[in-house]
Amino acid sequence: MPVPGERGVARMDRSAAVNVQELEKGYDGIMYNALIDEYVDHSDFFNYGYWDQTTASQRQASENLVRQLLAFIPDRSGTILDVACGKGASTRYLLRHYPPEAVTGINISERQLQTARRNAPGCSFYLMDATELEFPDQSFDNVICVEAAFHFDTRERFFREARRVLKPGGSLVLSDILMNRAAEQRRTFRTERNYVRDLAEYRQVMRRSGFADVRVVDATTNCWHGHYWGVVNFFHQRFLAGELDYDGLQRFLDRTYKVVPDIEYYILAAGRRE
Repeated sequence: MPVPGERGVARMDRSAAVNVQELEKGYDGIMYNALIDEYVDHSDFFNYGYWDQTTASQRQASENLVRQLLAFIPDRSGTILDVACGKGASTRYLLRHYPPEAVTGINISERQLQTARRNAPGCSFYLMDATELEFPDQSFDNVICVEAAFHFDTRERFFREARRVLKPGGSLVLSDILMNRAAEQRRTFRTERNYVRDLAEYRQVMRRSGFADVRVVDATTNCWHGHYWGVVNFFHQRFLAGELDYDGLQRFLDRTYKVVPDIEYYILAAGRRE
């Protein structure tokens, strides 16, 4: 397996608009919440997922999302890097197609990586910043990143790093969320430097970063809208069953409601290193 450089830790650039330490703390807080864990059916997924008429749960939607992304990869062999792997649920799904020794995950939270190691035993995991990948050139056959690039400083830096560590012919596949400029300016853990207006500009950024055969798909309805109704229905059911009081209902739904005016697109994207 590719071995990273000696540092093996996330970049803590205190001059960056995105405070990596606070981002880590915020996600650790919500991803280890008991009710959130129940909502995702104890799967350790933490993404919007991909919802269709047959989707019955957030766990299923999250698995659907990884499957949709892997469908962009023409040859699911060799090695794969799972960027921002979270608690390792996406990494665990990759084991349906790859042997453990072919799979590497990186993340900025050591707590999440500890969980990931339990979810995907035999895979390699490193504490690392997606925009400063500490792997040699041409280390991986493919790279996947599930719903994280909107936090990066910036996507383009990540794209260039992903291309660098990909072998010729390798694919980068990812899901991503595009917010309006006002949200990028206002929201915590985001930076206006990472603002991308629409699908056309996203394609341009990927091509400018050196990718060919770029595909960007609008999955807003299946991913963001599907997740919205999944969250609303789940927590209202808990409220109606008396398992959650009104304040608790509002607290859990507030995070979802506040993002409604900010999200412009949810996309699936892929590109190939020539």
